[in-house]
Amino acid sequence: MKKIVVDSGANLLEKSIKNVECVNVPLTLTIEDQVWSDDEALNLPAFTAALQQTNQPATSSCPNLAQWLAAYGDADEIYVLTITGKMSGSYNTAQQAAAIYLEAHPAAKIQVFDSLSAGPAMHLMAEKLAELINSGLSFDRVVMALNEFMSQVELIFALGSLDNLAANGRISPVLAKVAHLMNLRVIGTADQGSFKMLTKARGQKKCCQAMISQMEQKGYQGGAVRIDHVQNRAAAEQFQQLLLAEYPHANVVIGECRGLCSFYAEQGGLMIGFVKGNEQQ
Repeated sequence: MKKIVVDSGANLLEKSIKNVECVNVPLTLTIEDQVWSDDEALNLPAFTAALQQTNQPATSSCPNLAQWLAAYGDADEIYVLTITGKMSGSYNTAQQAAAIYLEAHPAAKIQVFDSLSAGPAMHLMAEKLAELINSGLSFDRVVMALNEFMSQVELIFALGSLDNLAANGRISPVLAKVAHLMNLRVIGTADQGSFKMLTKARGQKKCCQAMISQMEQKGYQGGAVRIDHVQNRAAAEQFQQLLLAEYPHANVVIGECRGLCSFYAEQGGLMIGFVKGNEQQ
């Protein structure tokens, strides 16, 4: 049996992708004294409301070894995708679980990929994994091909707020305060797995146009795109329409951020995963 395993940083709840079994392993999020599991039962509106209302730093915790091992089950070939190791211990824990799994299942094959990214970029990687698995390639060839594909996937995001990034030491609190006071949308990317600010924009349409410009600077030419939003479908649809006006043949799909990505992108945020060049999926 072949299986794809992702942590909840991928915003994926599907039980299968292109007929390949997919398992989501949830991170946990703590707001004051309340612990939220980033799984299919998560009440997103209640969670994002709690984030907005608290005055205390919220925290996230990666899945533990038992959760990863339960997700691996008894599969023969396992492909694991985690959120960037620069933002979470999920990758390291998944690797530790893989080593334990192989001790108990020496004939099995397992590969843990650090996506160096999050959200919709991970979604694109998982879709590609399923495509490669279905093509009948050997385990080693799938791993090689996925690594090549990952180098072609980029992430752009427009954050609803910088408060949580600042509170968790990811960016300067001064930058967060300035962005809030000036009502700016900060556009950033995952640079080798770390947050990097690219530009700023005021107003939703200018923000969407700036994101498209940044995508093109990174080599976008009409490839597959996945848009995840934090309680802001109208903005996601506006971005989709603007992008399709320029690239009418692009495969552009809208999804929703789950807990972890909502935690960082915050209310109203957008995350855009895309394939450089013009490759579709």
